[in-house]
Amino acid sequence: MNELELRHLRVICAVADAGSLSKAAVQLGVSQPALTAQLQRLERRVGGLLFARTGTGVVPTDLGSYVLTTARLLLSEVDDLMAGIKQRTQTATATGVVRVGGPPGLIVPMFATAIADRLGGAEAAIEIETQPIELLRKLVDRKLDFAVLEENPGFRTPLPSHLHARVMLRSPLYVAIAETHRLAGKTEIDLAELADDNWVMPPVAEGTEQLAFVRACAARGFTPRIRHQMSDSTTTRALVEAGAVTLAKPVAREGNGLVIRSLVDSPLVQEIVLVWHEDNALADAAREAPKLLVAAYDQLTDTNPIFASWWSENRDIPVEEPG
Repeated sequence: MNELELRHLRVICAVADAGSLSKAAVQLGVSQPALTAQLQRLERRVGGLLFARTGTGVVPTDLGSYVLTTARLLLSEVDDLMAGIKQRTQTATATGVVRVGGPPGLIVPMFATAIADRLGGAEAAIEIETQPIELLRKLVDRKLDFAVLEENPGFRTPLPSHLHARVMLRSPLYVAIAETHRLAGKTEIDLAELADDNWVMPPVAEGTEQLAFVRACAARGFTPRIRHQMSDSTTTRALVEAGAVTLAKPVAREGNGLVIRSLVDSPLVQEIVLVWHEDNALADAAREAPKLLVAAYDQLTDTNPIFASWWSENRDIPVEEPG
């Protein structure tokens, strides 16, 4: 069985577990139309419907139930096999490398370097990935030792078994606008004041930030005009300097025609979640990792004065674990 076929089986299980194509799409990190198209291709391949559409979601057909039962057995066997292989062939002392994955930015490289130094000069290997679900899969497959996730409350990525997670930071998200924007002179901006602006947002397939944003806008009584969808920071910055608006992460940097402002009542929050496998070979590093990640944020507070002020007041406040 090749990797593509295994992915198809995981898709079938995800849809069945979610009971909804929209919920399964969020969990898989893809758009609903893309998931629907993929499921239709699978159904054509097997020659029958796998799921029946209902008013509240989807349920497996008789054929789907048969395929689902077999898929779960096969995936369980494959997961057990891969875990056994990884456990027997991969140790920190053999590789001398600590592998850290996470989103673009300065935090992941700084965090990975700190862990490597703490291990007595091990090498740091970094993998940048915008989709949390992919980072978790690589942890399960032992391709990463640690992952840093950028999550949004209410849209957390489901945590596979055998993975441990700890919310390290729960910070307000800010808004980035051009220094010539009509609201640039304000220290705080109400989200509703930006109802008529053009927004730049990461695609839904790359995370849940856009979903959380749309929900926050709805709570303020408007539907945002998401004119541009991209994750490239350079292009996003250029669009904002030209008049568009975007959300700014805690350590986003001001300057070169761009300013960062707080949102009234902090309607959007970002969680920084550290995740590792329960059988992590880097046991010493796993104990040290949480405080090393916090230390990385300590070194980056100068990028955003608003975050620096918030950080000085909230750095030592405990954050509860994800549910």
